[in-house]
Amino acid sequence: MERKETENKKRKKLELDKLSNLPSDVTEQILSYLPIKEAVRTSVLSSNWRHKWATLRRLVFDDRTANRNISIQRVIDHVLLLHEGPIDTFKFSTKNYLENCEFDRWILYLSRFSVKEFILERRSSFNKYNISSYLFSCKDLTHLGLRNCWINPPSNVKGFAMLKNLDIRNVRVAKDVLEKIIVGSPLLERMILCDLVSVGVLKVDAPNLQFLKVVGVSEEIKLQNVPNLVDVSIGQTRIDHNEASRRSCSKLLQYFLSLPGIQRLTIEGCLLECDINSFPLPTELPELLSCLNFLSVSMRLNSLDDILVATLLLRSSPALQVLEIEVRQESKSNAKKQVTDWLNNNRLIWEFTKLRRLKVTGFSCVTGEVNFLDYLFSSFPALQELEISFRDNNKMGKRLKAAAGGDYNNRKCTFNQLRIMKVTNCSGVKAEAAYIKFLLSSSHVLNTMILQPVSAGISWELVELMIWFNRFSAHAELKS
Repeated sequence: MERKETENKKRKKLELDKLSNLPSDVTEQILSYLPIKEAVRTSVLSSNWRHKWATLRRLVFDDRTANRNISIQRVIDHVLLLHEGPIDTFKFSTKNYLENCEFDRWILYLSRFSVKEFILERRSSFNKYNISSYLFSCKDLTHLGLRNCWINPPSNVKGFAMLKNLDIRNVRVAKDVLEKIIVGSPLLERMILCDLVSVGVLKVDAPNLQFLKVVGVSEEIKLQNVPNLVDVSIGQTRIDHNEASRRSCSKLLQYFLSLPGIQRLTIEGCLLECDINSFPLPTELPELLSCLNFLSVSMRLNSLDDILVATLLLRSSPALQVLEIEVRQESKSNAKKQVTDWLNNNRLIWEFTKLRRLKVTGFSCVTGEVNFLDYLFSSFPALQELEISFRDNNKMGKRLKAAAGGDYNNRKCTFNQLRIMKVTNCSGVKAEAAYIKFLLSSSHVLNTMILQPVSAGISWELVELMIWFNRFSAHAELKS
């Protein structure tokens, strides 16, 4: 018995010795994957680990870092006070109220280091923090992220010479200040501007900019010097139903559609909800989007305005390879017959021979949505991969029941190159099953079919679908 206890002690000591003698880069990597609270607790492992956490180069704090006995302010003060060596990243995310002087003190401390990444996320818009001017002393910053803050630096402040990523959301900043930051950051490659306040007409001069995301910015944005911009994401969280809001929305959309060099375009939210009768878009773009190979668009398939803008984009994108559509259900429409008549009378008369992948999310099988997809399928002869994600059945209510069954006897659709079909968020109701069977019967060379139900329970309709999968697909797969 004593011999066994002695052997166990030796084994534990040997394991501790191995842990203590790990290379410094390995221990640093281990600590980097731990929350700061757990990283500090590693100090009890052995004497060699007692101060290793104090050399962490990446410091991440959030509301889970604190507890009932110690506040988040004390935790951050303690970590910064005992920290040794360089700090590459400082990230703090909180929904709680903190005094501005707390943030000022931490930023002053960080400005004495060559911090490369600074992210401050205040998830409550109450009492926005006015960013300390000391932040602009951090000349080695490569990433700056701010949320729910004010930016009001001294007049002599320029940008950040090393900055490559700028992400600011729900920030109050003057137009000239933001323009000065952008032009003073010549290495800027990625920029995200969301729900900014008091910006006005913004001029962007960023010769190395490759990705730009703009959401909830109602004023114009003028891109003056962006020769490397290839990836654009624009969106609107809401549109006030007034003339000024719809006009700015239309102008913003038209401006970004005048960038012939973009390769990826994402249109989010309700941006397409601009009244094109009052503020018309051109029937043809001045230049084709000849480099565009990826398009993701959020749209209402019961709105003729949205459909007209979407078809304008498609007509102008001959090199398109991937199309993603998020179906919006927010607005009711009394123009169903108008949409149906337009789709019947304006069948696409061109073919997208390069389009390989189509993804549709929020699909509910109602007639208007099915009609629009029929409209698209007729022009995608080279389609090889199709993904359909159904809208949450609980959100659909009576609308999905009204579409139950579906009559597809008079519909014609042929997929000559479709190899992969993926169906997600499927509840197995009759409307969904009928539409999937219609797609399967139109797919003559399908070799992979993936079905992912919305829950673990499998209905009889899903069992029937699996039988159909085996008839039409060499590889049928059911994912939970």
